[in-house]
Amino acid sequence: MVVREEIQIEGISIILERKNIKHLYLRIKPDGTVKVSSPMRLSDEAINDFVSSRLDWIRDTQSKMLENPPKPKIKYKDGETHYIWGKPYTLQLIGNENAKRAFYDTKESIIYLPVPKRSTIKQREKILFELYRAEMNKGLSYFLDKCTYFVGVEPKEVKIRNMKNWGNCRKDKRITLNLKLAKKPPICTEYVLIHELCHLIEFNHGPKFKALMDSFCPNWREIKKLLNEEQ
Repeated sequence: MVVREEIQIEGISIILERKNIKHLYLRIKPDGTVKVSSPMRLSDEAINDFVSSRLDWIRDTQSKMLENPPKPKIKYKDGETHYIWGKPYTLQLIGNENAKRAFYDTKESIIYLPVPKRSTIKQREKILFELYRAEMNKGLSYFLDKCTYFVGVEPKEVKIRNMKNWGNCRKDKRITLNLKLAKKPPICTEYVLIHELCHLIEFNHGPKFKALMDSFCPNWREIKKLLNEEQ
């Protein structure tokens, strides 16, 4: 059984839920709503004291959430903004009878996403990611020639795949780059590739590695911030 009510404590609205639990719990939802779960028979005074003791934390957390509201979940639907090489494009879904792969129009700034009827978010994401993969593969020779010229070493192999990290390098000299780099400005791919090539010389992130990065990509710290900005 759950008894739900809304209360006010020192000007803060609280969603209070009394349940068959043993302890008090307080959490703040992404939209800033404060929710308290309480044992069924706990007194109003005890609940008030519990919340009052955490008012500074509540106000501070709500303030931070207002400054940095959560981004809406990406659904890969008409009108959404997606990026190719750092430039914004409007997503437009089309039937997949004639087109099997996603493509984009640089003049109109539109990405056309061919999707089957009743497609899922995962299906639409996969189709867009294949466009990113194609873009990365298309530009790979250019990036590789440019970056290996600067660093002076060559990898045994470079693969493109969807992954959590932007890139990685194995001790067998195989490098993997994240296909989502195609969303970012080209300089970000150059930075990641130089980073991984430097690991062929120094397989760690110590002072020698950073000295290599400073030599081959002097503004790498600024590019790293650009790379990790939300899009």
